[in-house]
Amino acid sequence: MTHPDVVVIGGGIIGCACAYYLAKEGVKVHLIEKGALASGASGAGEGGLAAPERPGPQADLTRAAALLYKELADELPLDIEHRTQGTLYIAEDEADLRTAEVMHAEAQDAGGRCELLDRAEVCRLEPHLASDVAGGVFYPDGGQINPHSVTMGMALAARGLGAVIQTFTSAMGIELSRGCGAVTSVVTTSGRIPTGTVVNAAGAWSGKIGKMVGLDIPVLPRKGYVVVTEPVMPIIRCTTVSEIGYVGAALSDNRELSVALEMEQPLSGNLLMGMSREFVGFDRSVSPNVVRAIVARNLRFFPRNRAVHAIRVFTGLRPYTPDSLPIVSAADAVPGFYVATGHEGEGQSMAPITGKLISQLIIGRQPEIPLDRLSLSRFTLAA
Repeated sequence: MTHPDVVVIGGGIIGCACAYYLAKEGVKVHLIEKGALASGASGAGEGGLAAPERPGPQADLTRAAALLYKELADELPLDIEHRTQGTLYIAEDEADLRTAEVMHAEAQDAGGRCELLDRAEVCRLEPHLASDVAGGVFYPDGGQINPHSVTMGMALAARGLGAVIQTFTSAMGIELSRGCGAVTSVVTTSGRIPTGTVVNAAGAWSGKIGKMVGLDIPVLPRKGYVVVTEPVMPIIRCTTVSEIGYVGAALSDNRELSVALEMEQPLSGNLLMGMSREFVGFDRSVSPNVVRAIVARNLRFFPRNRAVHAIRVFTGLRPYTPDSLPIVSAADAVPGFYVATGHEGEGQSMAPITGKLISQLIIGRQPEIPLDRLSLSRFTLAA
C-alpha cells in the first residue's frame, strides 16, 4: 500500500483547500475529518468574502484569495455561488461616522477600493435600511460564496486528483521519530497512517492536535450564531451589510457576549442574520437570549423584516488567535508538522490562498505572500 506524502487533519474549508492545492501539485494527500466535511465552522458561516480593509497580512490574503475564487468558480465541480456585490458597513451615529472615515483611509492605504457614504447615499444603496442611520462605508470588492459548496467542491476536486478523503475518522495521536522528533505517522480511530508530513487544519480544535506533538498552538473556540429566515424577495443589494460596530467586535478580545448587525442574502433568498461572538469553550448549544439579541439588532437596521419568519438557527466555533491573525506556518520544533488555522471569522475569505501557501511551503517553493507575521513562532518569541 502506498503511503501518503501528507496527512491533512480537518475537513473544513481550510483543510480541503490544503488538500486541493497539494493534490494539484501532484502530492499524495490523505485528509481525515472527525465528522462530516464542513461540519464545523465552515458549515456555520454566512459566506461573506472580505475586501482588503486595512494594511497588513489580512489585506494580502483576502486580495489573493479573491483572485483564486474567480478561478475556483470555473475549476470546481460544484456551483460555489460566487458573486461580488460589495460589503456595506453602516454608521449608526456620528461616532460611527468618525470610525468610517478611519476605515476609508485604512482601505486606501491597503490598496483597496472604498467609498465613504452619507445618509442619503447609504439609503439609495440599500432602500430597505432604516432612514435614521448616519452614513456608511462601502467596499465594492466584497463578495460571497457558499462555504459548504466550496468545501465540498474542493474535496471532490482533490479526490479526482488522487487524494483520499476520509470522514468520521479522528486523529488520536501523531508519532514522531526518536532522533530528530520528525513526523512519522498519524494514529487514527481507523488505523495508523504512515506519513512524513502533517497539516493541522483542525480549526477551533487545532490546539488539541498541537498537543499531540508537544506544541502550544494558542487557538481558542469563539462561538457565533446565524439566524436563518424563510426565503423572501431581495431585501439587500450588497452581498453583506454590517454595522461599523461589527469591526470592533471582531477584533476585540472581549470575553463577554457581543452582538452586531450582519446580514447576507444568498441566491436561495433566505436572510442570514448575525453576528455574535463569545468565549464559551466548545459549547455549541443555542441560547434563546442570544437569538433574540441578534434578531433585535438586525431589526433595528431593517425594521421591515418584522414580518419575516425565522426558520432555524445554527452555531459554529471560530478559531481565534490572540492577535487576530491566522497561523500559516511550518512548526520549526517538529519537522514535517505544518499549521493552517486561526482565521477566526475570515476562514472562508482566506481559504484558497491558505491552501496554496501551505502547498508551496511543503513542496519547497517560495510562498507568494510573506509569512513572517503568520508564523507559529511569533507566539513563542513573544513569550
